[in-house]
Amino acid sequence: MIDPQGLEKKVIFYVPSPAVFPISITGKRCELGCPHCDGKFLESMNPATMPPDVIRAFDTAKAGGAKCVLISGGFSRKGKLPIEGMISAIREGKARTGLKVEVHSGVVEDSTIKALGQAGVDALLLDVIGDDITISEYLGGRWSVADYRKVLKSAKEVIPVIAAHVLIGIDRGKIRGEYNAIDIISEANVDSCALLVLIDEVVPDPMEVERLMTYAREKLTNLHLTLGCMRGKGSNRQLYEIMAIDIGLDGIANPSRETVEYALAKKRQIINENGCCFFCP
Repeated sequence: MIDPQGLEKKVIFYVPSPAVFPISITGKRCELGCPHCDGKFLESMNPATMPPDVIRAFDTAKAGGAKCVLISGGFSRKGKLPIEGMISAIREGKARTGLKVEVHSGVVEDSTIKALGQAGVDALLLDVIGDDITISEYLGGRWSVADYRKVLKSAKEVIPVIAAHVLIGIDRGKIRGEYNAIDIISEANVDSCALLVLIDEVVPDPMEVERLMTYAREKLTNLHLTLGCMRGKGSNRQLYEIMAIDIGLDGIANPSRETVEYALAKKRQIINENGCCFFCP
């Protein structure tokens, strides 16, 4: 592990709920049905499959004390969220409530990105996968690694915050394109990057996770780099949090009590923040 001596001492501990109100514009439906998810992550989101539903969801979020809404849902075989028909509703919902808006878009077209920017979207979230075989054979998708470069470039021009995600071990626990994904993110000059560790039945080797975290910290020196919500189960989850502290990541979502105590013992300056881990207060 990296010696924390001399690293930035600040670490932000994020608590997303109830500050973030997640909306699925496809309900529980997803064309991909990837083995690591198969729609189960959509079940915990608030369904809003028609434009009036989206506007009402904004109102519900505001009434419940949320700070922002996360627009997500199931993806098409082309790797994108079918959001085009919801953009006017997003614009109206934001105007009515003043809430921040995050969109988990996938590899949408330039015209969609421009429309999202004009609607007042504050942040674009993009899972960057660095291996074409993983996309086609594991995810069953009909897009390519090159599409991520195009989306990141286009989004940076019109949306205030671009938050990339790297899914460690997405292809049945193997590390295949994750290093390439980090390189793509580095070249795109985005604002933040969240590292996630898949919770499928086959998990990546923790030593490989540590090496990848270290590479990300060394490569993404100017980015807000965090450990996101999804990061394994049981003892591995705790292990990844300790790695994140030692390697010098800037934040952790939903840290355990033991990790908070470990950070204090390491003399890290703790900042508590309600919201998503890619925003840097």
